[in-house]
Amino acid sequence: MAGLKVLLTEPISQVGIDLLAAHAKVVIAPEPAEDILIPLIRDADALLIRSTRATMRMMEAGANLKVIGRHGIGLDNIDLTAATTMGITVVHTPGANTNAVAEHALWAMMHCARNFNKAERAFRDGKFCTGGSLPGLVQKYGYTTIELSGKTLGLVGMGRVAQRLTQLVKPLNMRVKAYDPLVNDEVFQSAGVERCLSISGVFDQADFISLHVPYSNETHHLVGAKELALMKDSGCVINTSRGGIIDEQALLQALKDGTIAGAALDVFEEEPPAVDMPLFTLDNVLVTPHMAAMTDLALVNMAVDVAKGIIEVLQNRRPQYLANPDVWGSLSWRLKDK
Repeated sequence: MAGLKVLLTEPISQVGIDLLAAHAKVVIAPEPAEDILIPLIRDADALLIRSTRATMRMMEAGANLKVIGRHGIGLDNIDLTAATTMGITVVHTPGANTNAVAEHALWAMMHCARNFNKAERAFRDGKFCTGGSLPGLVQKYGYTTIELSGKTLGLVGMGRVAQRLTQLVKPLNMRVKAYDPLVNDEVFQSAGVERCLSISGVFDQADFISLHVPYSNETHHLVGAKELALMKDSGCVINTSRGGIIDEQALLQALKDGTIAGAALDVFEEEPPAVDMPLFTLDNVLVTPHMAAMTDLALVNMAVDVAKGIIEVLQNRRPQYLANPDVWGSLSWRLKDK
């Protein structure tokens, strides 16, 4: 593998960089803008991205490009069709951040259930610094909370993260139901999850909804006003998957109208979002900057898995986490002269 070059659009955990450096020259771009990346990609054999888009223009500029590695699970920022057409293998890290994202979803549910946004802000603003016991004032001002025990969690998607979240909520005595037409019955049965045959069945009378599907043309605005209206008015929506899955205008209206009680959003239709995004103004919305997978262990896992995938491809070995299997077996990139 002498003479090979791997271009990183952004730094990753050092353990992943060290793995790559043992097999190739590693170059980290000064910033992930397309116009800066294109000159650097011209002689690169591999491209490693995080949330940066891997466009057809970038792929066309990479005359030696053999593999694109995605530091994460989502593939919506990669032109997968273009990569496959050009014979470029795409690898990702579908299992590396499973627990991190599931834990974030559970924390978000608890945060919403306990009114932390509203109660903490009111406390900091001095609303509780008056006569009377604090518990009495909590009840007086309407900041009483709900317990998760006995409540219904609806899952849209039943992949790795949703299955892990199901395990986490089992001790909490929650009823769990889910919709995923691509997953077989055995997965639902093994997880002890009630299968819904439509997305409406998940939302109907749910206390919490957690979204766990990839973004695509089929899942764009999968959740809109119709689905939100089916929930209890005390219900909350959790989104740790991709922003475009929820119609943000419909969500904004539902939150303002009291159709649902709250939402916890780690992802947004536009990232980074505008500083004046209307959802930022609501105190019944918890917002975090796409950080569900940004734990110490998940960052190492993603770096290691994507590095291993890139190395496997460059060594002409079928990678464990191959995103476009149709390209494997094609000789197009192997025939490129280095």
